[in-house]
Amino acid sequence: MRFSEHFDINRTEEDDWFDPLLSADTNLCVDPFLIYDDRDEFWALAHDDMIDFYVMVLRMVAKSKGNRKSPSWAKAKSLLLFPEPDEFCLGVTEGSPKGSGSGKGLQGPMLASALTAVGNGIEHIAHVEELVLFQEGMGLDRISDMVCNVLKAHFVTYTQKICRRYDIPTEEIRVRNSSWDSENARWREEFKCLPRNPYTGSAVLLTPSRFLREILTIDANGFWGFAWHEEAEKLRADFNYDLAYKVPAAVKAQLARQNPELVKKYMIEQESLPKDPYDVESDPLLRTTTYEHGREIAKRSPLSFVPTQSEDFPRFVEAMIGSYAHGIEQSDGWRLLWKDGRFRSESVCQSLFRFTASQYCRANKIDMTAEANAGRGPVDFKFVQNWGARVLIEMKLASNSQFWHGLTKQTVQYLTSEELEYAFFVCMCFEDGHFDAEFRNEVKAVSEVTSKAHGVAIEPVFIDARQKVSASKLR
Repeated sequence: MRFSEHFDINRTEEDDWFDPLLSADTNLCVDPFLIYDDRDEFWALAHDDMIDFYVMVLRMVAKSKGNRKSPSWAKAKSLLLFPEPDEFCLGVTEGSPKGSGSGKGLQGPMLASALTAVGNGIEHIAHVEELVLFQEGMGLDRISDMVCNVLKAHFVTYTQKICRRYDIPTEEIRVRNSSWDSENARWREEFKCLPRNPYTGSAVLLTPSRFLREILTIDANGFWGFAWHEEAEKLRADFNYDLAYKVPAAVKAQLARQNPELVKKYMIEQESLPKDPYDVESDPLLRTTTYEHGREIAKRSPLSFVPTQSEDFPRFVEAMIGSYAHGIEQSDGWRLLWKDGRFRSESVCQSLFRFTASQYCRANKIDMTAEANAGRGPVDFKFVQNWGARVLIEMKLASNSQFWHGLTKQTVQYLTSEELEYAFFVCMCFEDGHFDAEFRNEVKAVSEVTSKAHGVAIEPVFIDARQKVSASKLR
């Protein structure tokens, strides 16, 4: 369910905020460079605050002189702790908003980056990405989490303004890293009047759509490409020319650490280049509209079976998969899974199924969850009616290099760890070779052997997601 749907809001053209799903993360990130480019004075000041935060960290690191036992180092370390801001319902995968988050995983690389900056005489930065380039392992989700934490006070104010406009009910909710104290160099945790997410219990924070991207403006690959163009002769001498764009992340970070002036030059170039946010409305990568598409598939493909007792539950899940398959195969749903003659990723198939199935589950009071031990993405699904009626679904592209491992190892492991006995292994088939009798028979045979070997029941289901010929051409 979307924020606007839950709070019964009819949006207008003046609403610039992204309308998040409350039950699942949307696979987009907040790009700090888009905030930097914004002409709104409120957000221009927000970017200044972000820079002030990292200048404060640099000051603490410089004061510590690299002594990891000093109070200044301890303060810098505590400032660089960024728990996942689940209030935004954003992330690089589309699982529950209550993900594991960056947490301490970002502390070490950011401290090392700050120490590198101080060692190079850098006391002020224009973009937080300058520090990010100095160390490997700081991916898209972590940088976005970092920005959302540092600027959370601004997003609180922005959300409260929208709530007042629409008279959205709010309540006092504890917010981690709600703001930071520059005088004492520490985070604050405060109660804020905000709307509550009914699925997570956390507050909801909104962000302008124009700050969202599928990739960040600044990343290690972009910097490496710039450096290769600007310093080709030097790089050919220092690195194997044949590697070029295939160098490890550690090497790219090493280049940045050894050439801080080149990093600044790269940032200046990026400031002059146009940067477009993700097109939320047209959704070219199918990241923001799978909820609506799933709802439409469910509407056009009603369930053929509803359980009346726990013994019927596996057949209910099977019927739900069948309805999804019908929507893909017979109701043009396959078109959603193709773009420019290429089929989409496994995660898109899973996301579309997730939101189709959620409609059936809601109508029949069935609980559906993405597996916790499968990460935050909908790699597999667990359906629960009661303790005696539980079924697992694992969905894989037939072309996935890990397809057979998913069938013989991964699904079995999920069944074992969750103490389940029944699973459907859904094969998304986009190629003719994956929908012929030989392949189908092999999958069925392996499923049967695996089931017997582990004392479980794994039932394969095949969905024909191949491009179809238009009905008008079937003559």
